[in-house]
Amino acid sequence: MGDAKVVETMLVDLIDVLGMRLLDKAHMYEVETEISKLGVEPFEDEGGVTGVCVLSTSHCSIHTWPLRPFFVMDVYSCRDFETEAVEKFLRERLGAYDLQVTDVSASLDYKFANKPALPEHLPSAGQA
Repeated sequence: MGDAKVVETMLVDLIDVLGMRLLDKAHMYEVETEISKLGVEPFEDEGGVTGVCVLSTSHCSIHTWPLRPFFVMDVYSCRDFETEAVEKFLRERLGAYDLQVTDVSASLDYKFANKPALPEHLPSAGQA
C-alpha cells in the first residue's frame, strides 16, 4: 500500500465495481518515509499514499500507512450503494481481514417535512 500506482489502480477498480463514474483521473500523492522522523515528537508522518477520486456523485479517498497494516478509506456518494460490495472488494483485492465500516447514509437523509421556513429576505425555490 506504499505504491501510488497500485493504490490508484485499486481505487479506480473499486469505483468501477460500484458502478460509479470518475470525473477525472485519480489524484494521488505519495509521501516518502523519512526515517529520521519516525518515533519523534511532534508526530509528522510515516509516509504513505493519499488518493482522491472525484465522482459524479461525490468522492472516494484513501490514506495508507505502509509501515502499519492499516489504511483509511472514505466512499461517499449521494447515490445508494452496497457497503458489502466495498467490503468484499477489499477482502478479495487486499486480503483485508479486520474491516471497520461506518455507514452514515441514514444520518444524511434530509428531512423535508421538518424544513424550517425560508427567511423572508431570501427568494423561494424557483425565484432566483
